[in-house]
Amino acid sequence: MAHSTLRDVAEACGVSVSTASRALNNRADVSPKTRIRVLEAAQRLGYVPSSLAKGLWSGETKTVGVVVTTILNPFYANVVTGIEEVLSDKGYTILLNSSHEDPELELRAVRLLLEQRVDGLILAPVESEPEVVEFLGKNGVPFVLVGRNVRNVEADHVVCDDRMIGELAAEHLISKGHRKILFINSSENYSSELRLQGFCSALEKHGLSFDKDWVRPVYPNQDTKQVLSDALDEGLDPTAVFCFCDGMAIEVIRELNRRGIKIPDEMAVIGVDNLDVTELLNPPLTTLDVQHNTMGIRSAEILLEKMTKPEGRLEQVVLTPRLIERSST
Repeated sequence: MAHSTLRDVAEACGVSVSTASRALNNRADVSPKTRIRVLEAAQRLGYVPSSLAKGLWSGETKTVGVVVTTILNPFYANVVTGIEEVLSDKGYTILLNSSHEDPELELRAVRLLLEQRVDGLILAPVESEPEVVEFLGKNGVPFVLVGRNVRNVEADHVVCDDRMIGELAAEHLISKGHRKILFINSSENYSSELRLQGFCSALEKHGLSFDKDWVRPVYPNQDTKQVLSDALDEGLDPTAVFCFCDGMAIEVIRELNRRGIKIPDEMAVIGVDNLDVTELLNPPLTTLDVQHNTMGIRSAEILLEKMTKPEGRLEQVVLTPRLIERSST
């Protein structure tokens, strides 16, 4: 069955399409009697106005595009919750897309959202290179980066201090007496680079040498448990594992449990994100809180400002991570 159109509503009331449109948009130049007739007809026919058509008429669609790696990642689920919290209060709807850590899928998602005439866009960029961000800049749509930054690009963003995350994690493990620390890192994004910089800085501060063999990136098509197994099977003998995120840390704990390695007595584990589930693990996970919900809230607030004042000053928010010490270290 075809959707009812604005023309169907107009014909049912015996008015022009433009009069029906003005009545549905509560314009002052339509009599109350006509407005009631149009509203009743629209309800009777089940007419739903097209947001895209309204956008072409008004210049805005009241929609915001959001691109994250995947909503299955609890970190981004929390970020998106913060975004929705702010935007829904202002009458906006979000159109959510996932990049799955694939630059081509990311660009496709961005193009699709721009075709939908979104009023603005919030993006968690996949790579540290600026192609997609530069594309957005040329398009002229207001956008804010969230969760991750991009190297050498001046863009509005809300992130946690990734370099400090690496420093705090290493400092905590070193303070516990650990000298052989395996870093299971993410790959090909700027956050992973910055966390490694912070990690190396803490090692240097304490006179510990850095060996690149003790940093193992997990690529999108890889399994964290397998990356850990490969490192251990190759003869590395860490007493602690620093994981890029809690999701990786959970997989590390599972593999260590499978191998019968006691946590933290034989090996300590620390993650990043402070997801709700980390308190329920056995043992509960030491982690770094990165204020993911605040990231979403602030990115939405900045985007709203940019959509009304596109020439406003650059907003670059860097949140401070906080160590949450639990039994895994």
